[in-house]
Amino acid sequence: MTVRKLTFLLLLVAAHIGINAQTPGEVTTPGGTYRSFTPKDQMEFGVHVGLPFVAGDLDSKLGFGGGLHLRKSIDHVFSVRVNTMFAKTKNEGGGTNDNRTSDITWIGGGAQLVAALNNIRFDKPMRKILLQGFAGLGVSNFKVNYENIPQATVSEPSTGDYSNTAPYVDMGGSLGFRVSPKFNIALEYTVTSVFGKQADRLDAEANVGNNQTTYRDNLHYPSVRLNFNIGGKTKEGVAKVEPLYWANPLAGVTEAIVALEARPIYDPTDTDGDGIIDAIDDEDNSPAGARVDSKGVTLDSDGDKVADYKDKEPFSPPGYSVNMDGQAQGLPKYTTEKQVNDIVDAKLANFKLPVQKGLSDWFLPMIYFADNSYTVRYSEYEKIYQVATVLKNNSDLKIVVVGHTDSRGSEKYNNVLSYNRAKSAIEFLVSQHGIARERLILNWTGEGSPLIPVTGSNISNRRVEFNVAKDQVEMPRPEGKEAGKGTFKGNKDAGF
Repeated sequence: MTVRKLTFLLLLVAAHIGINAQTPGEVTTPGGTYRSFTPKDQMEFGVHVGLPFVAGDLDSKLGFGGGLHLRKSIDHVFSVRVNTMFAKTKNEGGGTNDNRTSDITWIGGGAQLVAALNNIRFDKPMRKILLQGFAGLGVSNFKVNYENIPQATVSEPSTGDYSNTAPYVDMGGSLGFRVSPKFNIALEYTVTSVFGKQADRLDAEANVGNNQTTYRDNLHYPSVRLNFNIGGKTKEGVAKVEPLYWANPLAGVTEAIVALEARPIYDPTDTDGDGIIDAIDDEDNSPAGARVDSKGVTLDSDGDKVADYKDKEPFSPPGYSVNMDGQAQGLPKYTTEKQVNDIVDAKLANFKLPVQKGLSDWFLPMIYFADNSYTVRYSEYEKIYQVATVLKNNSDLKIVVVGHTDSRGSEKYNNVLSYNRAKSAIEFLVSQHGIARERLILNWTGEGSPLIPVTGSNISNRRVEFNVAKDQVEMPRPEGKEAGKGTFKGNKDAGF
């Protein structure tokens, strides 16, 4: 467990170093400001396959194995790689009559510190071939099946199996080939050695009863790795570069030097003395004292092709020809102040204000009711507020409130229902908006004034209208039983 914790801690520290080592742009420190040439780079995701074998006391047979890895650079030389591997291989005795056999199934994972050994040369922007060495720690779980191999005690059978979880150390080297900015291939060789009592038992042969010194077996793994660079842009929107171990450490410095060398040498010469140096002066022979623009060209503010320094009218009106002094020719005579006042007085004398239309022409919103109901719905509150606002802003105004129904129900029932709807709207204006009752005239029409000429239920016909009063008078409640509460059943002719 301690080794696992140490491995995890190593990964965290390496990741922290890698992130903080890649700080592009200008960096401010207590010692001053400097520019970092280490941009943020992509990560490498890889798939590996190979032919593992155990080098121990028995003859080795090639097996098969594979796994995945994720790699992040710390700088241009060092990087951290998290690696997983599955392997299966076999061992056999060496003689004709030697029938010892064993096979091992291995599952492991850990972290490695990888060094790009040839990336300390600065002759190319990017390495095409990368020579690398690495070492790391990890934890493995392996199971060994064996036959005809004596174990540590007489009681243990010579045929059987055992499994173990143990820490390991691995090391090796690889040769990488850059195929494209997104893909590379590496040939790699890894040697792994476990710790603990099972260190010499990867092939199950522990040299029981022999004079040979027991040490440890090693898992060898020649492999091919297919590696892909992943990661698009930083949170600032800057594209990430290839992993730094492929890049020349001085590439950024070299680019900055080349850009600096390409800059023109500063020459402060100003031949015409207009304040614009000759290097950016489009007119280096401007007349002395003439005003010029930011490119050193003599100003012609009105665009009449007469430079300002000799233009007696530098802001001539457009559309007119000018003389040699830049003065506009053929200008119309200007209207005097008296002429303007006479024109205004004549216009005002014939001006008439528009006649305001009568209040009866005003259109006020209607409100609608649910089927067989005279309760004002929440959705209609805004319309009643608009009607109340008109009444408050026009203190002499009176409104006729007219109730309507659709054609469902009998005529008597609908008359009472339309009356109740108008009454409900009036009570809402009085109680909620403080409108005086005498300013509201209740009328009803039942089903007699449909907006939409259809039979049956229709919300557009279940309404209350608000009209500016002319000579209408309040209508009393029609005869009939109460309407608008609960449900009604039957047919229209039955008078429900």
